[in-house]
Amino acid sequence: MLKLHVVLLITAFGTLTIFLSGEFISDYLSLMMYREINGSDIWIRSAERQNNICATFQRLSNAIIEIDVKGHSIQLIQNKQNAPKHLNVFVVLHSHVDPGWLYTFEEYYSTSDHPVRKILNNIVNSLRKYPKLRFIWSEMSFLERWWSEANTTYRNYFKSLIDEGHLEISGGHWVMNDEATPYFWEAIENIIVGHQYVHEILNITPTTSWSVDPFGHGLMMPYLMKLAGINQMVIGRINSNIKNILKQHHQLHFRWAQNWDSQLHWAPLVNVLPNAYYTVTSACGTDEMICCQFDVSKTSRSSCMERAKVDNVQKIALYGERMANQYRSLQTFYNSEAVLVAAGDDFLYSDSDDLKIVHRVYSALFKYINRNYDRFNMRVQFGTVADYFKSLKGNAKRRASILSGDFFPYMDNAFSNAPFWTGFYNHRAYFKCFERIIQRELRLVDLLSVAIGIYLNSDVEIARRNLALSIHHDAITGTSKRHVMDDYMLRLRSALHIILKEQERLLSISDETFTTLFVNNSVKTKGMYLPRITFSFADGIESYKIQIVSQKTFSTMELVKINVSSPFITVTHNDKLLTIQVVRILKQSDLFELVYNDGSMETNFALYFNRINDYGGAYTMVSAGLSLENITDKNRLSPTIIQGPIYSSITQQLSSQLAYSITIINSTDDNARSIQIDLFTNVTLSPGYDRKMKLEANIYPMITETVIEDDKLRCTVLGAQSTGVTAKMGLVTLMVDREMYNDDGKGLDYYEASESHPSHLRYRIIFEPKTSEMKNFDDLKTIDKNELENKSSPMNTMYHSQLVQQTLEELLYPAALFLSSSINSTDNNEMSSVLIDLPRLPDNIQLITIRYIARKTILLSMRQLPYDCSVELYCKSDSNTV
Repeated sequence: MLKLHVVLLITAFGTLTIFLSGEFISDYLSLMMYREINGSDIWIRSAERQNNICATFQRLSNAIIEIDVKGHSIQLIQNKQNAPKHLNVFVVLHSHVDPGWLYTFEEYYSTSDHPVRKILNNIVNSLRKYPKLRFIWSEMSFLERWWSEANTTYRNYFKSLIDEGHLEISGGHWVMNDEATPYFWEAIENIIVGHQYVHEILNITPTTSWSVDPFGHGLMMPYLMKLAGINQMVIGRINSNIKNILKQHHQLHFRWAQNWDSQLHWAPLVNVLPNAYYTVTSACGTDEMICCQFDVSKTSRSSCMERAKVDNVQKIALYGERMANQYRSLQTFYNSEAVLVAAGDDFLYSDSDDLKIVHRVYSALFKYINRNYDRFNMRVQFGTVADYFKSLKGNAKRRASILSGDFFPYMDNAFSNAPFWTGFYNHRAYFKCFERIIQRELRLVDLLSVAIGIYLNSDVEIARRNLALSIHHDAITGTSKRHVMDDYMLRLRSALHIILKEQERLLSISDETFTTLFVNNSVKTKGMYLPRITFSFADGIESYKIQIVSQKTFSTMELVKINVSSPFITVTHNDKLLTIQVVRILKQSDLFELVYNDGSMETNFALYFNRINDYGGAYTMVSAGLSLENITDKNRLSPTIIQGPIYSSITQQLSSQLAYSITIINSTDDNARSIQIDLFTNVTLSPGYDRKMKLEANIYPMITETVIEDDKLRCTVLGAQSTGVTAKMGLVTLMVDREMYNDDGKGLDYYEASESHPSHLRYRIIFEPKTSEMKNFDDLKTIDKNELENKSSPMNTMYHSQLVQQTLEELLYPAALFLSSSINSTDNNEMSSVLIDLPRLPDNIQLITIRYIARKTILLSMRQLPYDCSVELYCKSDSNTV
């Protein structure tokens, strides 16, 4: 059957839209910025991004230490204050339970060698039996699974342990999410889903956060934590070189500030684990050969020549002194009267005797140390994260240094063969694409539910939880075994099926019913392939009615594409014929399409495709220097040219795996001032490029965008899915997709992460001229301290223009199409659009979330958008702001 596209250019105002620009900052900065709170004017300089009116550069004075840390320039004041003699030690027992990695979620819970069901049972039994034990739990996904089958007695035991402070919910998110790849809406949902569940079953709200395994940490999370009522955080994986420098200068706990927050309203207190991991062996001190001796549980994974024994007084004294010395060695990294010692491992404490042994050995050693206070000046106890932060005196919190910036890219060991964890930014791109699609459809069903006033079916909550599960730090990263990734995809496809059916139910509130255009008859299909139905004009069918639903709160112009079987059709709306363009459908795999409209600007723009020789694995990237194999001119076939009243394009097949199309939209509307990129693959703001470092050390996460600019022009690349990006000398390089067979030593064997299903990647590129009134770089360097301390100071933050913000939302939330049951309708409104009856928001107010969280309770979150003052504005005549 001949299949064709019908393309329509639709201008519509749909009254719901959501959020944002990508993260709460638009570029990942590798800077480390410190300031003393005692009034000293001590600042470090961020990356020297010239000619950006919305970035202020802090002056330096009295900076006595300057260190170059392999790609990061850090300047800070030596903490000369001697560490307090007295030390409080809080040993925090935990079990790191990934809801999917080497095994699926359900396998980990029930059938693995160390099932989570047994771990939670053991925690409850042991904490009830040994009142001095303390424990923390962070993964609500597993808690919900356990709670669903726990009897009333065990549920009450669990509640009592929480109420008594013996067990703490730290973080309380549905999963411990990755921080380099999820869109911030998904991170918020992950928090809401987890916290709502915790409040429902335990009537509490977490006050601390425990996030020790994501592969690097981003500046978005401390802000979200503060919004969620969490003021204290524990993190783990940061660049090892940076961690060593922070240790040398006693700065492993600090306040983590937003670049724009000069008043530090949104700067939680952060504790960084001292070494590479959260295990007993790694976290108890500076000598792993000693620390491993205290990894005494039966299910311990560590290899050690000996284990601590407390059979007699001599052994207690021997191991007690070793323990005290290791704990004391941590104090210098913090210069604090208290230290937190993580005592756990992956899926630890699954044996019923594990915590019994830990209690017996540790209690004897604690008792010895505490009784010899005159010798050790130390009090040691089991504790929670909340206990640790509560013990810090007020002056310790006020003394804490201020840090601003991200910990990307993550490097675990500078001397390993694959140190830089930048491969996962674009690994298994199909998954990163697909979970964004689920997010888009879930947001739409939430908005429809509120607008129509109908509560969602209960199975939508299952879909919501599976979406939250997908941003776990071994899911969206693509760093799980193949069968685990298949399980994640099956959950997402099931979620999509539920959501689409619910959309249809909400729209079908009269005699007329609507169905989605997605062909969703197989949730087991691998990859992200989502075919759409083809409208066939046969068997007496002469017309169809289509409903268009827009999520956006602003007027927009969008291309709407519909598959039809005949080129001889018309489209009407309100009795008026619409301009359409009928195009033969090209091969639907391996298509790279750019939609571009901006003839007013003289810009030298070129597009290159290169293959990088990457010897890393699922987690890491290991390149052969800068050797890029250009594939643009290989296997080139004749181009396909399309010209029409709505858009014109030229499509070029580069290989069996890749083709691209550059398209010009025939519109003068400001919303069309962008390059749109749709990329189908089936393939095997950068903080600045450091020429001293390899390519992989200069790759940064691009959650939704990257920016490159000079004093005349800004180029913004927007992505509907996350990837890795770098920029150098006017060249922006995006990582598209990858196929890896290697084992990089981080957890997955050879070929475990080798598959790369076809992906549909979508981007937009926007060029914006800079304003002539913009200050130059020298002016920026002379800003005085009073301006820096002013609440409105932008503090090294780059903002979007209104054009970029709205273009991003168009990319993330395209109009949804539904087919009416009114076949051959005589209604003249064959094509109609849903206008959700909510008041229009000001252009600088963003609706993040509006949804039911109970039958009579609606969650509403919005934010005010600051627009960049350094680029020319393209505001509509009806624009309004607050």
